[in-house]
Amino acid sequence: MKQDLESENDNVDRFPLAVKWKRARICAGGIALLLFMTLLMTPTTVNAKKVYSPIVEQGELEFEYILDYSLDSDPRIDGSARHQFELEYGVTDRWMTGVVGDFRKRRGQAFAYQGVKWENIYQLFEEGARWLDAGLYFEYIIPDASFNKPDVIELKLLLEKEQGRWIHTTNLILKKELGANAVNHTIAAYAWRSKWRWKKMIEPALELYGTIGELGNSTGGLSAQSHQIGPVLLGKLPGSFSYQLGYLSGLTPASDKGMFKFVFGYEF
Repeated sequence: MKQDLESENDNVDRFPLAVKWKRARICAGGIALLLFMTLLMTPTTVNAKKVYSPIVEQGELEFEYILDYSLDSDPRIDGSARHQFELEYGVTDRWMTGVVGDFRKRRGQAFAYQGVKWENIYQLFEEGARWLDAGLYFEYIIPDASFNKPDVIELKLLLEKEQGRWIHTTNLILKKELGANAVNHTIAAYAWRSKWRWKKMIEPALELYGTIGELGNSTGGLSAQSHQIGPVLLGKLPGSFSYQLGYLSGLTPASDKGMFKFVFGYEF
């Protein structure tokens, strides 16, 4: 159904082929320039600002670069950035696995390797077979040994619902530390995206992210939690490229006041 909708959108577009190709080249060049600029800035956040779909595509090999760049009146936060490099592969029509390298930089500090993550998505049933598409996400994080931090496991319930041109996706998240120096509690978080399938190259969306905190502990209440919301543009570009570009605003005192998010992908 999603592919049919994309074809319908492409057919409605009446621009001549040469004009469309020129526009695609300009768009692709702009995204590439933006990526180059963000790498030059290299001026920390808890979770990468990315919403995961439960849908798995067998045989798809994809590379992604993910950037979260914070803007805040607090100089300890302002200009800090998290860079992640992800390679994922659809092993079957239900199981996707991937490896992520995590790097971070605070203003005035060196670009530093943080650790590696092994992530997996298991699609629970065939797309569209039920009222709601669903999947399970498992992630194991191994921090760099120099930080002397514990390993972390992260579990997510991935839910997605298509309604006409809209696709609503939510991630319900639990995170727990393991091993030496681990704290004995579980952190709850969430991510949400509502996307309007307008054009293949441009799909407006609204995203919401939050870290609720320790389960069973309401110390500090809402003001101690992190919640961010903002507009995002997504799309597929010629040559198997994809992008996400957005800005998130903090909703609570504990949130970064502003955050620029950027995801650049390439499908092999």
